[in-house]
Amino acid sequence: MKIIYLHGLGSGGQSSTAQGLSALGFDVVSPSYRPEHYKESMTMLHGLMLETEPSVIVGTSMGGYYALKLREQLSLPTVSINPCYAPEQLLAKYLDEPAFDFVANKPIEFTQAMLDEFEAIDRNDNTHPNGLTVLVGAKDDVIPAEAQQHFLSERQWQWQTVDWGHRVDDVKLLATVILAN
Repeated sequence: MKIIYLHGLGSGGQSSTAQGLSALGFDVVSPSYRPEHYKESMTMLHGLMLETEPSVIVGTSMGGYYALKLREQLSLPTVSINPCYAPEQLLAKYLDEPAFDFVANKPIEFTQAMLDEFEAIDRNDNTHPNGLTVLVGAKDDVIPAEAQQHFLSERQWQWQTVDWGHRVDDVKLLATVILAN
């Protein structure tokens, strides 16, 4: 099964989750992109989706946000893990204190103009209602589980709570979820 795996802010295409899924036998396409740049990222990722024709989109945090946005356009089965459901709000804290890019080993500078480019996730997106799984880490200290669950409840979307923090703590469980999608 071919999947597109989308990493979060400050990570890269060779993340431990992408490597773990590959080790389990998935055909993983995991691009390095700059999730803080919305328009650039959407253009690149949309083109990659059309080129690679994956069976499933999987994304973590900012990658979870992009997975949901791409799902709106392409109606593909999607697994979104601890999605950054409102980047224009959740990333505003980085206007004062930069985030960190662990791959490039340097700060990620944000501007208000960058935050203003992000588009809201479609509240009425039911294009593929049976093909969406959202995993919420009960111990997430970056995007609190309660806030994610509130966002999902407002949309009447189902979610599965996992005993993880913000990162994927169990790649085998994630693989099971992907296969069930």
